[in-house]
Amino acid sequence: MAARVMLRAVVFDLFGTLVPEFPLVDWERMHEGMATALGVEVDAFRAEWNATMFERQTGRLGDMEANVRAICARLGAEPSAERLAAAMEARAEIYRGNFRPQPGAVETLGWLREHGYATALVSMCAPDAPALWRASAMGDLIDVLVFSSEVGMRKPDAEIYLHAADRLDVDPSSCLYVGDGSYRELSGAAAVGMHPVLIRDPSERAGAIHRPHAEDWRGPAIDSLAEIPALLSGPRGP
Repeated sequence: MAARVMLRAVVFDLFGTLVPEFPLVDWERMHEGMATALGVEVDAFRAEWNATMFERQTGRLGDMEANVRAICARLGAEPSAERLAAAMEARAEIYRGNFRPQPGAVETLGWLREHGYATALVSMCAPDAPALWRASAMGDLIDVLVFSSEVGMRKPDAEIYLHAADRLDVDPSSCLYVGDGSYRELSGAAAVGMHPVLIRDPSERAGAIHRPHAEDWRGPAIDSLAEIPALLSGPRGP
């Protein structure tokens, strides 16, 4: 159990952990809005969006406009600058409505810093997420930022967790990992020796949230970020 070892750092997931994960209704609205703006068929756009997920999350297609242009090219479409701008606005609208601190996030990050714990963020994300984070109320509250679209690594591959631990200058076994379970992230963290904890709102309606490749986690779990201090064994060791 995480509470029985000396932990020196806390590694956080982003979506579904420090900020809300997207409700499925909003995720579908984004696809519909982008496809309509681009003048392409919604199901075809959604299929190509999903097919390019790996490339997008590892930064291989460039920025978000380049991602959308690549999808349109696969669909045989050449959107005008006006159509592309409208599609990007449809995506930005969904992010504006959902990219906000989860209850207790700012307070918990402040507590960790005050008590000497190092922190890292390890996020599976598209190229527009890092700027949103850096402009947020939490932008300067995390010590190490690891965005998949910037480092070219993904969960649950060991390399992305080890990269975070290396930048924190701690052994993975000294890290508590907190995430909502997407992309089999908890098993990935456990495989490198971190101490994973699932965070999930108990009031969440089944099937209502966009949570790709979620795992059936049977290990430690918490209902809110405010529970994290109780999992830690005390101020950071020397």
